[in-house]
Amino acid sequence: MLEFEPNSRMRRKMKAEVEIMNSNPAFNRLARGMDTIGFEEVESEFQECERRGVRRLLVKKDRRYVAVVDYCLQNPTDSEAWISLFVVHRAYQGAGVTHEIYGELESLVRRSGRSCLRLAVHASNEAGQAFWLKKGFRSFKEVDIEGKPHYCLEKEL
Repeated sequence: MLEFEPNSRMRRKMKAEVEIMNSNPAFNRLARGMDTIGFEEVESEFQECERRGVRRLLVKKDRRYVAVVDYCLQNPTDSEAWISLFVVHRAYQGAGVTHEIYGELESLVRRSGRSCLRLAVHASNEAGQAFWLKKGFRSFKEVDIEGKPHYCLEKEL
C-alpha cells in the first residue's frame, strides 16, 4: 500500500530524500551535474518549491520511503497542473512501483478538479521519456531549462 506524506525539513525526511535521490546518480548528473546531492541541495529545493507554490511529497510503500514527488495544481505560467520532480528509489524501479505511484498521483490531481497534467523531461533522459509516453503523455513543446534541452509533455486526464 502506498502512502503520500507531505515532505518537510524534518531531518529524517530530508535524509530519506537524499537517499532516494542518491540512488539515481544518472538523474543527479542530468539535473545537477553531480552524482550525489546533500542536505544543502534538498534545502535549496525546499526554498524553490516554497517560492513557486509547489507541493512536496514523500511516498512510502510498506513503511519505507520509496519516492519523492513535487507537483503543483496551478502553475503560475499557464494555470495547469505540473509535476516538477518524480524520482523513485533505484531499488524499487522495475517492479511496478513507479507505475503505482504515478497512478495515485494522477488520481489525486484529477480529484482536485484538474483535467490536464504537464511535466518537463530532460531530452537526454530516454528512460524517463519512454515511461511518460507509456503513461499517455504527449510532447507539446521543447524548451531550454538552465541551458539543458527538455521536452514538455502533457496528458488530458
